[in-house]
Amino acid sequence: MARLTGRVLLIDCRETRRMKISLRNNGSVLVVMELLFLLLAITLLRNTFVPDSVAVTTVVAVWIILIAASYVAGEFESTARANFGLTLRTQAAFGLAYAGYSILHGLWHWCEPVTVKFWLMLWVYLNVLAPVIGLCLRYLTRQPVLLVTDLHFTKTRLLRWWGFECMEVIMLEDLPAWLKANSDDRGHIAKYDTIIVDCSDPKTDHVVAGLSGDYFVDFIGVPSFKMLTYLLGPHPRPIASYSLSGVGRRLKRVVDLVLSGLAIIILSPVYIVTSIIIKLDSPGPVFYRHRRLGRNMRELRILKFRTMHRDADKRLKALLDSDPALKQEFEEKFKLTHDPRITRVGKFLRKFSIDELPQFFNVLAGQMSFVGPRPIVDDEVKYYKEHSLVMFRVPPGATGRWQVSGRSDTSYDARVAMDTSYVQEWTFWEDLKIILKTPQAVLMRKGSY
Repeated sequence: MARLTGRVLLIDCRETRRMKISLRNNGSVLVVMELLFLLLAITLLRNTFVPDSVAVTTVVAVWIILIAASYVAGEFESTARANFGLTLRTQAAFGLAYAGYSILHGLWHWCEPVTVKFWLMLWVYLNVLAPVIGLCLRYLTRQPVLLVTDLHFTKTRLLRWWGFECMEVIMLEDLPAWLKANSDDRGHIAKYDTIIVDCSDPKTDHVVAGLSGDYFVDFIGVPSFKMLTYLLGPHPRPIASYSLSGVGRRLKRVVDLVLSGLAIIILSPVYIVTSIIIKLDSPGPVFYRHRRLGRNMRELRILKFRTMHRDADKRLKALLDSDPALKQEFEEKFKLTHDPRITRVGKFLRKFSIDELPQFFNVLAGQMSFVGPRPIVDDEVKYYKEHSLVMFRVPPGATGRWQVSGRSDTSYDARVAMDTSYVQEWTFWEDLKIILKTPQAVLMRKGSY
């Protein structure tokens, strides 16, 4: 049951438990489920309208090309709105997929010809059935949110179909005070990952955009609280002082998926051999899940090969307590040039950055990007705060400016400046340059320890 306290609408906690609201940060799970339904639809359509087809590669090729085309066109950019439907994005994705498969069919004989009926029914699925499936999935994977509105207090049930469970409802004029009361000194809001804003009044966008620069939470603007508008547009959209949209950033995500997927497949023998060597060298697990901060200062666990002894933290504390010079070095760089915690195999893995190869799984999951700011621990935020916290507007990267510019041989201030300028000056071509420079930086081993 909902109750109004002052000008804040609260949802009863017992009712919330009965609703079985899903875990927060469910965007990746939602996208995966939608893509699996898409794969199922393509398989059924192939069996029905291309009965002579026998190659599995036909289904897989159509699926992968359609996913890539959808990302480029703007689908899956935000789980705040429906993916596919009678929109220009979907028509562009379908057109790109059709053209892409036609070209691939001419180059690769394993991609069999498919009928016009197949493409017609796939268009019907994307424009009619996929949005309905998306609504049902969003209802089942709702995330808790704050709703900011002056007019639509009764629309909380509708928002459930859009994937949002409104735990609180406040008025726009109360938003600044709410943000201040529910954030820490860095602007991080732990209570919610997403705040839904009623943007029926266009002026609201400017008000919220002005506030968004000081807080690390996703603001989603809803221009209309009607189901037809949600499906056809204008759609719910991010509100931010720093833009995260655009074709370039969608291409960035496509590159992340392609490169990380290929890297995992090609490097699978390296993963196996490295795992065996680590187990033989020292007791302990093969992988180490390092706690770092990601986009919007949300905690993430970065996957790495273990390069330290199991009691590394105890060794570090004892070492720093006994040697003031090493303590000063660690406080300046958060690293030691000659670290006694590192195993014999760990030294080799770090020299060639092999310990960081499992991060491709984080990239594939969307927690990281192939190129981006260096992921940092919570204790390092104070150093970035003196410059800018804009780096937390984007996912951290497996490689970046710092990694190809000397790494640990650079000063900490230079490292912070590189991460900050990368985000502020980002271009897709800059990412490509960094990707091409990374192999050389790894082989030269400059600053890797």
